Amino acid sequence: MRIRQNRTIFVRTIDILAVAIFRSHALAYQHSKNRQRATAKRWSETAVASAVDKMVGQFIDNVYDKLKTSIKESKFQPYDSWVSFIETNEVLDNLEDAVSEMEFAK
Repeated sequence: MRIRQNRTIFVRTIDILAVAIFRSHALAYQHSKNRQRATAKRWSETAVASAVDKMVGQFIDNVYDKLKTSIKESKFQPYDSWVSFIETNEVLDNLEDAVSEMEFAK
């Protein structure tokens, strides 16, 4: 249960802009893949959106998993431990920069 709570805290804390940029890249990637499919096999917009949502969820999970191994969490103030680490290491700025430069293989 504690890991789930920490992930929820992380999702609330993560930079909205970085997720929006990632979502934009993922959407462009999924549309590109969809255009390459035969006309009869192309996905609906709902299916494309679902694939994008799945990619965003995996992105958040991956970032969370990498951060949780680096954060020395206080038993009494886990939220403060996360915020302090994220601010001290400029995680949100670095994440935003990395996502802006990210390209998906086609």
